Amino acid sequence: MAVSATLRTTEVRVAPGAGARCHVLVRNSSAVVDQFVFAVRGDVADWTQIKPARVNLMPQQEVSVELTFMPPRSWEVLAGEHPFALQVSSREDPGGSVVQEGTVTVDPFTELDAVMVPETSNGRRTGRHTIAIDNYGNHSHRAEVSATDPDAKLTFRVRPHAPMLEPGTATLVRIRARPKRYFWKGPERLLPFTAHVVAKDHEPIDVPGAFNQGPLIPRRVYWLIAMLFTLMLMLVLLITFLLRQKPVSIATISPSVTSTPTSTSATPTTTSTRPRPTTTAKPTKPGGGVNNANGNGGGNGSGDDASNRSNTTTFTINSGAYPNVGGGPQLFSYVVPAGPNYRVTSVVLHNPAADTGQVQLRHGNQVLGTYDLAQVHGEFAVQLPDPPLVAPGDRVTMAVSCTNRRGACTPSGQFTAALVR
Repeated sequence: MAVSATLRTTEVRVAPGAGARCHVLVRNSSAVVDQFVFAVRGDVADWTQIKPARVNLMPQQEVSVELTFMPPRSWEVLAGEHPFALQVSSREDPGGSVVQEGTVTVDPFTELDAVMVPETSNGRRTGRHTIAIDNYGNHSHRAEVSATDPDAKLTFRVRPHAPMLEPGTATLVRIRARPKRYFWKGPERLLPFTAHVVAKDHEPIDVPGAFNQGPLIPRRVYWLIAMLFTLMLMLVLLITFLLRQKPVSIATISPSVTSTPTSTSATPTTTSTRPRPTTTAKPTKPGGGVNNANGNGGGNGSGDDASNRSNTTTFTINSGAYPNVGGGPQLFSYVVPAGPNYRVTSVVLHNPAADTGQVQLRHGNQVLGTYDLAQVHGEFAVQLPDPPLVAPGDRVTMAVSCTNRRGACTPSGQFTAALVR
């Protein structure tokens, strides 16, 4: 064998970022001058230096070769034992090369970093956060993760609580922040807290965060409820208005002179005649028949007084009252036109459809009589005991309360009025 090599130290310990040395004694055992080349094999070769890298030796001459191990402070060089081999190659005798083996032990170091995403969460019941813990060290180890808030307004759930951190990786830890008290409405409340990452041989890491708590009912819900309530109120008012606003039948006629007590036309007709016998109905009770024993007229042409000899006019009030409408009876009026004053002497009520309900005759705020429609069959003559005096602009009204099961009530009233001179 042309060469011999002796590794003085087979085990070397080194800290990451530092350096450690060992020596190899190389001897030329041949009888000729030879050149020797040194090379390190294994994963330590990238961070190992050899001095000298090659040497020429005389026969029986020896030299000390220095190996310097300098692992970087990085997770790429893991903590623990790293075997290596020093190969000594002879130029003159390639087959006589030798190899010396040893071990380099790299010490562990811990280096961590943590960041929270998102830093501020928004919610009504729960805030969700994620902490990314980066392990820049060269060994695996556990860390404890917890969270606290200065005002003790939050409770926390950390999963996992003690994760295993692998070198060169990022480990995700989920934190749920839940408020101890909720509120229904009002502005949002910012609740800050701090997450703590604690690992052996490393200073604790504090990561700030915050939970922006909102009300249980968002503000837009109140706006929506208010809009819906307003729309419903407007709809109810519109329906009520449409049900109560029924067409009022007003016979807009002008006073005229007629020769008969009644006229079926809404437009008055005027004739000039001498007084002649007329047939009129006796006064009636509110809801009953005629207060006359024989039921016939109470006068003739020879017994007419000045009022009977005066000119007369008629007007008709038609109605169309819907049943079961709240708010009181439905009003159908006649407004006295400009001209002289008249005195309403009699009324003939018509109920051809046999409606049920009640009709009330009014002059302004004065009630002239109230009658049950069920007792009005066909025509029902009413002689007013105290004939009201109506002037231009006065309102004569039929107030109808309809109780039909279906269909509107359509009673009408034919009024006879005498001219007051």
